Amino acid sequence: MAPPRDEVVAEWIEELTAFTELYRAAETEGSAEAVSHAGWHAGARLGPDTASGRLLAYNESGVEAECVFREGERTLFNIMSTGYGNDTTERGFAVWSSRPGVLGAIDAGVTRLEVADTDGVIVPADIVAHTFAVDVDLGPAPQTVDEVFAPWEPPELTVRVYGEGDTLRYEGPLLIR
Repeated sequence: MAPPRDEVVAEWIEELTAFTELYRAAETEGSAEAVSHAGWHAGARLGPDTASGRLLAYNESGVEAECVFREGERTLFNIMSTGYGNDTTERGFAVWSSRPGVLGAIDAGVTRLEVADTDGVIVPADIVAHTFAVDVDLGPAPQTVDEVFAPWEPPELTVRVYGEGDTLRYEGPLLIR
């Protein structure tokens, strides 16, 4: 598939900008998950009720995006024109983005996802639609482009994924290299 044209990407950015402004306004009123705009819908969020954090958004057309909120600055968007495309079949989930925390997708049969942090504390994931967010410490968040792409050694964290009837579907490493 050919990459989207610049004007299509500009339209998505315009739509996402309006969507995230509506989302942030609704977030202060406690009703952000119901926000939609131009086919965009809210997924799971890291750092709810904060000026910073990250939100997954998905469009009815199949386009998906990570929205990066930065206090006092404009929102950044990581847009995937054909969706993130990670296979959730084997583990029931797929990681889209990490540091800080983890954002990703779950398959339709997942009812609960939790991560045991480095101290063994169980951290439940926030699940919204087909997305999840879990706020676990993976080390310092990258601050520069070089840090984003630099090799890093994440802590070994265990994820548990549950399905119908609270049946354990998968238990194993959260991040796979």
